[in-house]
Order: sequence, then structure tokens, then C-alpha cells
Amino acid sequence: MSTHRGGTANNLQDSGLVPKYIKKDTYGTVPKYLETRKKAMAEQQESYDVYVQQRLEKGALNQISPADRLVTLDGLKKNWEELHLQYQGLSVVTDTAPKKARKERMEAEMKQLEKDIDTIEKHKIIYVTEQLLKGLTITELCTRKG
Repeated sequence: MSTHRGGTANNLQDSGLVPKYIKKDTYGTVPKYLETRKKAMAEQQESYDVYVQQRLEKGALNQISPADRLVTLDGLKKNWEELHLQYQGLSVVTDTAPKKARKERMEAEMKQLEKDIDTIEKHKIIYVTEQLLKGLTITELCTRKG
């Protein structure tokens, strides 16, 4: 017990002033649940890598080259800028149904482009299926409108 100037007594063991946790045998060791979770995540990543490798060998997946990734990203950003310029040219008052529908459509397209840009910026390695390409080059696929 410790006394303060005012005369109140506090239990030193519960106050945190006495180092009791750093003297435990388990202090500084990684908990078991974290070790098992890390091991499970490593196994899942390994199985995913095996799956991707098998798909690459079959030719079902194609990896986009870094140059194509940058071209795609630039094309998406250019499309967003063009759409944003058109959006800024809209009238402030959306008093008719066609104006309102056009504004909502443009907002939805801009939002989708933003999501696509974020996805491509976040992932450095991108795989594309053969079904998606259907004879198009990656640059044509990513820079085409509509």
C-alpha cells in the first residue's frame, strides 16, 4: 500500500507501478493463435500460388506486363478526366428527367472508373482470363470506351 499526500491508499500491485507482466515466462513470445493463423495464411497463399501456376501452364490465365498495366492505368485516368470534364459542363439545375438521368449515369461511370483505377493501382500483378480477351489486346481492352 502506498499513501499519498491526501491520505488515500492505493494498491501498488493493481496500479501498474510494479512491473509484474515483464517478469512472466511468456513475456515477449508470440501467442499460439497468431502462430497458427500465420501458418494457415502461408498454406493458403501457397495453394493459391500453385493454382495460379497451373492455370498459367494451361494458358487459361495471362499476366499483364507492367507496361500494359501502366497503359491501362493511364487510359482509365484519361477516360475519367474526359468524363469529369463533361460532368463539370452539366448545368447546375437538374430540373428535367433526362438531365437527372444523364447526371446519375455519369456519376455511376465515374465511380466505376475510380474503383477500377484503385484496383489496378493496388495490385502490381494482374491476371486476365482468355475468355475476357476474346482476341483483343490488353491495351485495346482497357482503353476502349463503353
